[in-house]
Amino acid sequence: MDDRLESYRQTGLKALDFQLQYQQEDGSFIWDEAIPDAYHKQPYSWGIAGRAPAAHRLINWVKANTLQSEGGLRDYGGDVYKQSWFFQGVHRLGRFDVSYLIYDFLASCEAPCGGFPHLVGDKYLRSLATAWTGVSAIYMGDLALARRVGECCISMLEQQPHPERFYFQMTPEGKLVTEAIDEAAQFIDCSALNQEYWEASLPWMLMGRLYQATGESSWLDWAERYFAVHFTFAEDRFANVGSGKASLAACVHYINTGDERARDAAYTFADFLVATQYPEGGWRGDGEPDELLIYLDHAAEYNIWLHELISALHAMQ
Repeated sequence: MDDRLESYRQTGLKALDFQLQYQQEDGSFIWDEAIPDAYHKQPYSWGIAGRAPAAHRLINWVKANTLQSEGGLRDYGGDVYKQSWFFQGVHRLGRFDVSYLIYDFLASCEAPCGGFPHLVGDKYLRSLATAWTGVSAIYMGDLALARRVGECCISMLEQQPHPERFYFQMTPEGKLVTEAIDEAAQFIDCSALNQEYWEASLPWMLMGRLYQATGESSWLDWAERYFAVHFTFAEDRFANVGSGKASLAACVHYINTGDERARDAAYTFADFLVATQYPEGGWRGDGEPDELLIYLDHAAEYNIWLHELISALHAMQ
């Protein structure tokens, strides 16, 4: 492993150690009773970085204390996005006694168009939860659901009305939510910095994963189109606290295509993390609250992306 990748690994391990000091004696990750829903990224983060025993202790605690009979997690309020995170980490560790039940819950939240709400009961669907649950479906081997999610994300892209905006909400029936439907329609402003880039990055990642899972070139074609969308965004598209999901999507794209622009995008984000990590091991973006939760949440996610990047980039050297 070259020095650059090793610096990424050390940055991730620092973030890992920062998280682990807040795991409780009973295995839980609730350091503050007012924040009972902050453990969804930890099994993935700890498992990928070689701390599987700690992850299993957390999973045991969840199974005994918060996992509900229908597969939802108490205190998560039907948060489909967060439970997709937890599912992926648990499933990767082979904890099928928990992951299968959680997946049943996730699958039950599918809307008629194949998309998913962020929270159960939301009026609109959201790209974030939709595409991330589609990736979960690939982990489960449920390619039928994953394909439906992929088609939903294609429809989202096809319906975009303005090249300077990327709208990322849909109705349950699959219509893109713009101001014509709701004055408060949400979108990425392509001309502005510090945007919610993940809303376009997760569909890009999903298209790449679907190509890997099926071998069907059409998914790679759509991955190329979502990659092109990223180049319409502002210059911090790969160097922002909201760019992590784009970095893994870029790695997947690099593996699938050998496109060095995708490789360079992944390097850009990893270099950004090395340069902006706080001394204790976490991160906080400009304008984000100066709260422990923010630092720990970013530490969990960015440790994942760093280790994923290391594996992908090292394999392609």
